[in-house]
Amino acid sequence: MRDFDKKSEWYGADDLWVAKPRLLDHTDEREERYRTKYASITLDAQGRATDRKGAPQVDVERLYRSGSARGSTGGFATADGDRQWWPTVIDFPEPGCWQVTETLGSTEVRFTVNVAAH
Repeated sequence: MRDFDKKSEWYGADDLWVAKPRLLDHTDEREERYRTKYASITLDAQGRATDRKGAPQVDVERLYRSGSARGSTGGFATADGDRQWWPTVIDFPEPGCWQVTETLGSTEVRFTVNVAAH
């Protein structure tokens, strides 16, 4: 990871890494929903960020009872000349404990998000 990447906590393996999601914000949309945003990074064989493998797939399932949430990635972003990532957003329909699975080819990264009610 380059110096700018060391400012965040990262989780991952092989060619797929995700930054620790930011604290959840209550959205300003009409319906009550909760959202988190974070960076996903896909790497080539030399450990450099790349978009050649495409965006990771984001699946979100509720733990302890049925339900799913919508997760998506935006277009491959570039900032500061060489900083590259996939902006990732998850919209949770309600509070609860959620398992997030990102997949890139055969690589999977899983983590749990606890969405607290406001």
